[in-house]
Amino acid sequence: MSKLSERRREIQAMDVATAQDELKTLRRRLFELRLQKERGEVKNNRLFPQTKADIARLMHHLGELNSAGALEAAGVLTTEAKAETTEAPKPTRAPKQAKEPTATATTDEEAQAKA
Repeated sequence: MSKLSERRREIQAMDVATAQDELKTLRRRLFELRLQKERGEVKNNRLFPQTKADIARLMHHLGELNSAGALEAAGVLTTEAKAETTEAPKPTRAPKQAKEPTATATTDEEAQAKA
């Protein structure tokens, strides 16, 4: 398993409090990286986009948790439905049906006759 997919699974498994703590830690790390960059101490410039991507993943996950929590509080979403929506596969589309031609005026003469 790659490090990226492992990190994504870790983030998806976090609850709100853990995700907020991790977000705070990552933002602090990004701040420290910026300071190190100014002093010329950064050896791996790839840490910047990696940290920013982790922050974005956490913020997205927190948004999902907050919206699910709001729906659950409103009574729209139950705990069982919440589990089903996160694990359910995407629905498949029904095959398109051929449309029947409709009777419309196709020529200028027919349009004028109706008017």
